[in-house]
Amino acid sequence: MIEVGLRKKPVLKRDSDRTYKDSRDKELGQRVSTGDRDAFAEVFRQLSSALVRYARSITGDEALAYDVLQDVFLKFWENRESLTPHTSLKAMLYTMVRNRSLNAIRERERRSPANHAASLTERAISDSGEPPLSVKDLDSHIQSWIDELPKRRAEAFRLSRFAGLSHHEIGRVMEVSERTVGTHILLALRFLRVRLDEYQQ
Repeated sequence: MIEVGLRKKPVLKRDSDRTYKDSRDKELGQRVSTGDRDAFAEVFRQLSSALVRYARSITGDEALAYDVLQDVFLKFWENRESLTPHTSLKAMLYTMVRNRSLNAIRERERRSPANHAASLTERAISDSGEPPLSVKDLDSHIQSWIDELPKRRAEAFRLSRFAGLSHHEIGRVMEVSERTVGTHILLALRFLRVRLDEYQQ
């Protein structure tokens, strides 16, 4: 009973934080829909860096990722009047980046048959509970382990751990159920923890 009670506080805090962020997200969306350029600029400041990283994880090309970002925000502004009070800006923009990145890959492959390997420089996992290791060394291993995951599982994991999307938002981006998202992330974590244990032996 005591252990269950101890776990409630951080959960409630996360729920409270997410409720505030969702409310703020919707407020910004409403302002952007009326042509508020300051709100548009704030959305860009908040999400552009994470969206570029996401685009780069899909395209494997930093320059192309920035092109994707520019195209997405241009389209976002042009279609601002279609935003509704229930629109999740974060989920919508990640979906737009994902679709534009996949289209960019297809366009690139039509121009050149060469394969483009992704070069990822995300932060190391911090919830393993293990003693600290060389960040640069561990980061390199983690990215190679994530690349070993099935493509959809790796995408769900990156959206959760690196982009901070909820299971509901990831489901919208990937067009799958929240249950499927949860399964992807759970299996990814199990796989990465096995790899981490092997690495530390």
